[in-house]
Amino acid sequence: MEDDEIVMSSGDESEEMGNEDGNCNLNNELETYLPGKTVDDDDDLEYDETAYVLYHHAQTGAPCLSFDIIKDSLGDNRADAFPLTAYLAAGTQAQRLHTNNVIVMKMSNLHRIKIKKNTLEDESDSESDEECEDDKPELECAMIPHQGCVNRIRVTSIGETPIAASWSETGKVFIWNLSHPLTAVNNHIAMTSYVRNRESPKPIFTFPGHQSEGFAMDWSSVKPGVLATGDCNKNIHLWKPLEGGQWHVDQRAYSAHSQSVEDLQWSPNEANVLASCSVDRSIRIWDMRSNPSEACILTTENAHDNDVNVISWNRLEPFILSGGDDGAIKVWDLRQFQVFAKY
Repeated sequence: MEDDEIVMSSGDESEEMGNEDGNCNLNNELETYLPGKTVDDDDDLEYDETAYVLYHHAQTGAPCLSFDIIKDSLGDNRADAFPLTAYLAAGTQAQRLHTNNVIVMKMSNLHRIKIKKNTLEDESDSESDEECEDDKPELECAMIPHQGCVNRIRVTSIGETPIAASWSETGKVFIWNLSHPLTAVNNHIAMTSYVRNRESPKPIFTFPGHQSEGFAMDWSSVKPGVLATGDCNKNIHLWKPLEGGQWHVDQRAYSAHSQSVEDLQWSPNEANVLASCSVDRSIRIWDMRSNPSEACILTTENAHDNDVNVISWNRLEPFILSGGDDGAIKVWDLRQFQVFAKY
């Protein structure tokens, strides 16, 4: 994999997660760490196995600022059908710009955590080495060279074709067909050919029209192929799919925000309703059928005390969850567009 080495290990082989934690007091009693607690240099942070049904961790050669789940055809009702399989797409933030990649991953043989009821049990009662070997997770990765660091990546499907959009620090947005790399991670022969012959795909569409880089993007779940992207220069652009795997990107920007657009979320139920949040501390609701200058229909100006970094739309109820630099998490009731709960 050249500059990017990927390693995956099971949660049964857990390591120290860091030394900044408040989970031990002077009496060596275990405590739950909460943000804001004073951390001593000799405190250790360790995850509690009993809090998880499944836990595995993977390492990529370069940091990944963003990832998304690639939906598969294995079905939704499989919570107890261990071992599990998951497909992911991630984007790297490598130090050398020309070594960045979109990584398509298949994580398989994911087993439930096995909690030891008695740590003093005789070793003869434990699983055999062969059985433990069978339980090890597997990770297959297909690299797609990417121009610049990946600020954010989002995945959707158009028909049966898996599609990803990536925001580059160069200010461009790329669209990728993930069919070939997904075939590679599912078949060892295809993977050998993929790597040896450098069969990674090229972008099927590129939009250079943003005036700066950005981080905000979201695919509509109601209208396949419809995309919204927001940049650090406060502008939002609407994408609509065309025949032949192309997109029309409206050059008229939706620009009611006064500072960088940090996140975008399409309504899960309304095809033309979009939510956005910004460094200007506001959350806005848009009707994308209107002209850009008139599309902002609801606004909360000071939703947080600092930058609003992320929003998430509830799939069943008219609620939006937001998180900001002030450390607060808020639930918004869109029927009145006011804070329903704050944490």
